[in-house]
Amino acid sequence: MYNTGMGFTTAATILTTAASVAGKAMEASAERKQAREYNAAAEERRRLAENQADSITRTAMENQRREQRNARSQVATARADAAASNLMSGGTASVRETDLATRLEDDINNRTDAALQEANTLRSQGAYDAHDLQMHARQARLRSHGAWMGAAGGIFRGLSSVAEHSGGSGNSARPA
Repeated sequence: MYNTGMGFTTAATILTTAASVAGKAMEASAERKQAREYNAAAEERRRLAENQADSITRTAMENQRREQRNARSQVATARADAAASNLMSGGTASVRETDLATRLEDDINNRTDAALQEANTLRSQGAYDAHDLQMHARQARLRSHGAWMGAAGGIFRGLSSVAEHSGGSGNSARPA
């Protein structure tokens, strides 16, 4: 007499195990893909922030050079006006010229410093955002490893269950 119930249980266990393993493999693959996408997004964010910061820095330095030329022109104009009005002989013209030059240079430096600070902030934010995305990628990779471990566990549970239902060794369809 054959025990057909055991054969059905073994087949059902094998099918259930195969479906579980396939599902875990798909989950692991999706998590790996998500990790790659997070890493790509992190690199893109870092590159974008760096490009923007470089652009701000270049613009700030160009503006500084242009403003310094304009400041020299303004000081020269003030000096020419003072000479034309015969104020140059008194000390007030040179004091006013020095005051104007200092004020203009301070304004230029303040604007340049603000732009460079903005560029540094942008770089820092880009690095922080990239790091955050890389952490998400690491988590996705860990979930992928977990899914693979779940698949391996499913295989071992299935094999254990098949071995248990088949009497430990051999075929479950043996005569009784």
